[in-house]
Parts: sequence; C-alpha cells; structure tokens
Amino acid sequence: MPVYKNENAKGDNKWWYQFYTGEIKNGSRERITKRGFRTKKEAEKAMVEAQAALQKGEYIEPSKKMFQDYLNEWIKTKRNLGEQTLELYESYLRTHIIPILGQIPILKLTAHDIEMFLNSLHDKGLSASTVKRIFSVVNASLNSAELKGIVAKNVANRVEKPQASSRRQLVVWEPEFVSDFLEKTRYASRYWIAVYLAVMTGMRQGEILGLRWSDIDFENRNLTIQQTVNRHREIKDGAKTKKSVRSVALSPETIEVLKEHRKLIVQERVELGPEYQNNDLVVCTQFGGPTTQRAIQKVWPSFLKKTGAPKITFHDLRHTHASLLIKQGVHIKVISERLGHSSITITMDKYGHLMPNMQAEAADGLDSLLKTKAGQK
Repeated sequence: MPVYKNENAKGDNKWWYQFYTGEIKNGSRERITKRGFRTKKEAEKAMVEAQAALQKGEYIEPSKKMFQDYLNEWIKTKRNLGEQTLELYESYLRTHIIPILGQIPILKLTAHDIEMFLNSLHDKGLSASTVKRIFSVVNASLNSAELKGIVAKNVANRVEKPQASSRRQLVVWEPEFVSDFLEKTRYASRYWIAVYLAVMTGMRQGEILGLRWSDIDFENRNLTIQQTVNRHREIKDGAKTKKSVRSVALSPETIEVLKEHRKLIVQERVELGPEYQNNDLVVCTQFGGPTTQRAIQKVWPSFLKKTGAPKITFHDLRHTHASLLIKQGVHIKVISERLGHSSITITMDKYGHLMPNMQAEAADGLDSLLKTKAGQK
C-alpha cells in the first residue's frame, strides 16, 4: 500500500499517502498526495475513500473542497445518532450552517469566520442554548476533519465557545390539580388518552404515539416501549436510546382507563372493516393510522383553556410525572428507569431541585430512629 511515514530530525512522524489517478497531466502521471495523518490506519482509510470517490467521479481536491461538501459527507457518517438527534443536526446544517459557512473552502475556514457566524445566529434572535448546540455541530464536524487529516487544525477550537443561558425552570402541576385536569378533559378529545399516559407513565410523546396494544400486559400491569412515531408519522422500531426500550409498570386505574379506550378503538375497527388501518396503535386516528405530533399539539391548548390550567407544554407532563413520583418518595433510580434516562446523573440534574425536603426528612428520620432505640433500652 502506498502509505508512508515521515521520519526526520524535526520529529514529524505523521503518515501520508500517495497514489496515481491514471491520468496524464503536463506529460506526467497525475498523483494525489495527502499528508498529516496521525496513524497508518487513518492514512490507509483516507486513501481508500479518496480512491473510491475518484472512481465515482466525486473526488474533489482538498484545496478546492467547500465546507458544505465536507459537511454533507460528514453527516452521512453519523448514522449512529438517534433519529431525532440526526434530524436536528440536518436541520442545523440546512437552515443555519451551510447558508453562512458552506461556500468557504474548508482549508480556508478561519476562527474569524466561525465568530462572525455565531454573531449572525445571535442576530437572528436564536436562544443561547440553540446557538451553543449549533456551534457544537460545527465543532464536531471539524474535529472529525482534523482527525482524518483533512485540515491541520480545528479552527473552531480557537473560538470562545458560546455559553447556554440558565436552564428553563421546570413547570409542574400539583397532584390535586392534575386529578382535576384529567377529570375535566376526559371526554374532550380522542387524544385525551395521550395526555393521561404522559402523566401516568412519563413516556415521551413519540413513545406514546408508537405504543401498541400488544405492548401492554394487562394481567401483569405493565407496558413495554418498543417503537415510536416521529414527526413525519413514520413508525420506527426502537426508542430514543437503548435505555429507552424499557418496561413501565402501570397502576390499576391506568389499566382500567386503557381497557375503556380500547372499546372505542375496537368499535371503530369493526365499523370501518377492511378500510381500517390496523397498526395496533393505542393512540391513533379514527382510521387506525399513526397520529401526528401536531394533532396532539393542536388539542393541547384547548385542554389548558377548558380548565384554566397554568400554561405548560405537553412535554412538561413528563416532568409532572417525575415530580409526582418524587412527592411519593420513590427512589431516584426507579424514576430514572421509568423515564428511560441513560443514567441517574441525568435524572438528578433535571429533577434534583424538586427534592429540597428529602435531606431534611432524612435528618428527622435519624432523630426518630435514635429516640426509638433509646426508649428500648
């Protein structure tokens, strides 16, 4: 393999490759050379990719490659990301990054270009947290470019990283209000069941819309999250992360509510007959098809208006579920498992502030324990 290593007095031990294109240029066989790889394996991999691109007629000389061309190649390698994360990255590329930075050759991209780009995002009125996430995408792409030897250095590392503003304070409902809210809205829409499940299980919206009757064990009172419905009404296997594919215990009342809702679904299926789209979904249209997230968001404001409820988002019901468990003294590990968090750290980071009284209760409990022991002597 035409892969070489620099070994000189300057201590330059980087690897590089060189191969012939098969073309004659200015009377000599044309060669493609690329330097700056940290390992032999990286150089070999980059050379194979360059040769494949050359055969397909897609090879672009590094000096002429635009940042947008590189970004479009880079995002195709990120298939290990969750679906929603990948959609978000692609949206940032399409809407913000490529329109501003895309036409700059990647080798000519500077820290100043990145700084001006960040300024333009702030000028658009984007939140600090959104700007930080967009910058993270640019930074990750350039880290990968440096690792592959496409650029010598990631210029984004020379830019002061944007700081996110303080996290939005979680808004949750008290138990008494939740009960009243669910009772007043129960027959307001066929999609009430989605609201109920959000409160009683803490499931994400996509998980609720993807829930099937076959995923529910009525006898043992639990459900298993195995698929989701995305914003395009597509049913997807799996969940947000491996940890999100999980079982969630159900209360006796939740089982009864689901049984009642199933009667409606069975009735619609019988009435429509062969025209019914039997996807086995718990939350579905009257024709059996997947429900759009937009449909849920459309009825949600009417529920708030009907009950005079404090304004929160549908996703905040997931936080309300967590707060209800915390008020019951449920162990944080159990809460983390129900929510499908990848670690307890995430759960504590989100909901730790809802537990201010737990240490006081623990301290008081020590007094009670020691007094009891003293009285037994």
